[in-house]
Amino acid sequence: MSDDRPVLAVLGGSFDPPHLGHALLPRFLIAGGWADRVMVVPCADHPLGKRLAPFARRTSWARLAFGPDLDGGQVVLSEIEAELAAQRDGRPSYTLELLEALAARHPGWRVRLVVGSDITRSGETARWHRWDKICADFEPIVVPRAGWSDPGAASLPEVSSTAVREDLDTLRAAVAAGEWPARSGQTVPETVPETVPETVPETVAKARAGLRARVPAAVVPALERWIAGDEPRVWVIGHGHVASHALPWLWDRGFVVEAVGARALVRGEAALPEGPPPIGVWILAQDGALPDVAATLVGRLPTSVPVLHAAGARLARERLGPLAEAGHPVGTLHPICSLRSEQGWSRLRRASFGVAGAGPAKRLARRLIGDAPVLELDGLDARGRLAYHAACALAANHLAVLAANAAGILRDLGLEPGDHAMGELLSSSLENLLALGIPAGVTGPLSRGDRATVEAHLKAIDDPDARALYALLSARLEALLRLPRG
Repeated sequence: MSDDRPVLAVLGGSFDPPHLGHALLPRFLIAGGWADRVMVVPCADHPLGKRLAPFARRTSWARLAFGPDLDGGQVVLSEIEAELAAQRDGRPSYTLELLEALAARHPGWRVRLVVGSDITRSGETARWHRWDKICADFEPIVVPRAGWSDPGAASLPEVSSTAVREDLDTLRAAVAAGEWPARSGQTVPETVPETVPETVPETVAKARAGLRARVPAAVVPALERWIAGDEPRVWVIGHGHVASHALPWLWDRGFVVEAVGARALVRGEAALPEGPPPIGVWILAQDGALPDVAATLVGRLPTSVPVLHAAGARLARERLGPLAEAGHPVGTLHPICSLRSEQGWSRLRRASFGVAGAGPAKRLARRLIGDAPVLELDGLDARGRLAYHAACALAANHLAVLAANAAGILRDLGLEPGDHAMGELLSSSLENLLALGIPAGVTGPLSRGDRATVEAHLKAIDDPDARALYALLSARLEALLRLPRG
């Protein structure tokens, strides 16, 4: 019996590190019609016991490598392997278990495994656990690779993972010998230069050129910072919605992130990370828990270490009072975007931020966010901060009211709008508004000066609450558009 469900192609691998062949593969699968969605799944450990870079680091490299494709929803990155590894309790990692877990979570999709023709033609599948069942239940999509396919069949560039690792080993040796990077305080640049200064040894120049030829451009600086040891440590305290986005985002920004649960820390059930102190701490606990977390941190790290919180509505010197009194620079780093832990791809990389605080605290905030747009909050008192946060809440939280009332009117008419209809209407309206502004980005009868249609709408709406909301918003919209009144 044919299976007409959309295809979810599972692209697993160690991604240690990802190369250009990996990065191009999802688009190749989708454009060729083999998959409707590609799920990139970094493995938690190697099934044959090969030593790998830490999972968080490899996952960050994968996000950077596949970043351009992760926005559209056709390519997604999953950390399910970390969950499965915790459940395995030391048992080997099996591809079959991964595929079965994904099939259970995505019953509306036909799950298929992506493998290279080198795997199938070399006989390596004889070493795989239950390859026969994988073929029977999760029909592999075999991607032709040069040297392991018919002449002319391979369409993707052939990239040697071994060559990439050799380039990294060369850089690692140069760091150990003091030959790279420069010792004058120079750090690895955010972007990779096309040319290498003459003072750099030829072996280093060749290795860096090799990385540029084989690895996605966004990944190269991350690899070089890793090899050079130029990755500042940051503590993130909290395990909520914001933290679930902040941790991977900071990893992708080039920081080594160490996370601690806020409740567990306050209760004495969690220890702070060992080693040198971090360059800073970002507390992402709920507003009410901030004073307790601050009090718990007093005396446990040098007072020179700045501490930030993410509470847009609250002043740092009030919520982090114990730390401020102990001499720590304190401040605010508030993401101005909507974040839910259920959403895998973070919008923090596009967000603006509300920033406030003493000099070192503000410098930490700026360092964490790079060149992201900023709203300076230092001029706001306690009441002003509440108003600032109210403005953010008004824009972010009340779309739910519009969506629910619009859907309710349709249901009263016997129509079931579904998530897609309302979602596309809301997102397309917002995109128009952001791109074109007011009035050009506004559509509908009032944008055309058609008050009569609005009056007819009001008479047609049965629900009194929905009618009142429509009337209020129409009046406000009319004022915004500055329509002439008759």
